[in-house]
Amino acid sequence: MSYSQRIARRTAFAALAVTMMGMCLVMSARADDIAGSFSIASNPNGVWSYGSLSGTTFTPFTVSSSSLASGYWTTSTSFPVVVANKTGADVFYSSWDLPTDMLNLHPDPAGIASDVRWTAPSAGMYSIAGFFEGVDYQGPTTTDVHIYLNGTDLFPGMNIASFDVHLPFSLTESLNAGDHIDFAVGFGADGNYLFDSTGLSGSITPLNQASVPEPATLFLLATGLAAMSLRGKRKSGLISE
Repeated sequence: MSYSQRIARRTAFAALAVTMMGMCLVMSARADDIAGSFSIASNPNGVWSYGSLSGTTFTPFTVSSSSLASGYWTTSTSFPVVVANKTGADVFYSSWDLPTDMLNLHPDPAGIASDVRWTAPSAGMYSIAGFFEGVDYQGPTTTDVHIYLNGTDLFPGMNIASFDVHLPFSLTESLNAGDHIDFAVGFGADGNYLFDSTGLSGSITPLNQASVPEPATLFLLATGLAAMSLRGKRKSGLISE
């Protein structure tokens, strides 16, 4: 193989490497699932935090338990509370029926909202999509629901006054790193916190940025590229068998 042919092959190989790296970067940008990301191991839990929201004051929950469904976060007084169901089946408790892959947000007696907060890890455009749902069949649920961006309500005037009826949302927002999205549930216009279990399901997805590949992805990419390079050198006679 001539010198010019070797240069052309290396150039093509470098272009392929860049293309493969770009594909890995794009594929690694994943959605943050609201219920799927729930954990009682820590609060905050990565980009997610669980707490109460009074006005613009967010107070993280400090008490967790695995004793109900897939676990919950709450305060020392039991309300407000965020319960998760990732069991693969509906969970029935007291007067509510919580479908799988959903959180249950319940406010406290004074109307302080139960809140799930997501913090943007990087700047970019994000899709915020999902739904709220009344999951208390005895009441039924009567709550006010909100989606706040740094305290500004993106979902104003929305209320739940039903059981097993979706209230969908689909938003696209330009966010800076550190911006907060709050999914909050208050006790509604009736001023009563009883029978106010409210389901929340959905995800937040980056639209125009790629995240850094995971170490395993980088390892596989590097291994594959190295193997391709070695094969090319053997075929060109640069390395003998």
